[in-house]
Amino acid sequence: MKKVKINFITDIIAFACFVFLLSTGVIMKYQLPPRTGGWLNIWGLNRHDWGDIHFWLALVFLSVIAFHVVLHWKWIVSLVAGKTASYALGIESRRRMLVGLAALLALLAIALAPIVSFCI
Repeated sequence: MKKVKINFITDIIAFACFVFLLSTGVIMKYQLPPRTGGWLNIWGLNRHDWGDIHFWLALVFLSVIAFHVVLHWKWIVSLVAGKTASYALGIESRRRMLVGLAALLALLAIALAPIVSFCI
């Protein structure tokens, strides 16, 4: 697999982890505040269950970001040394941009679903 494709997949996974970390954090802070662990839940999961999900997402996110840094290590070293290369930005096609936007909106909808759903 080409490095560009690996980088793209890594970025998508990192962004998805970040969005879901944000979502679970908001759930625990505002939807299921402290002292609601036993009697209030969302989608059958209480505060502690959401905390477990949040913790494991954080570990995955940390791992993906570490891998991302490894992928970009040469660029980081050259940036620190003051030898950055200029990258020409190509014009993205409308179709690719629309697919990306649709995927972003779908990801945000999935992440926001437990926040906006009613507490059961």
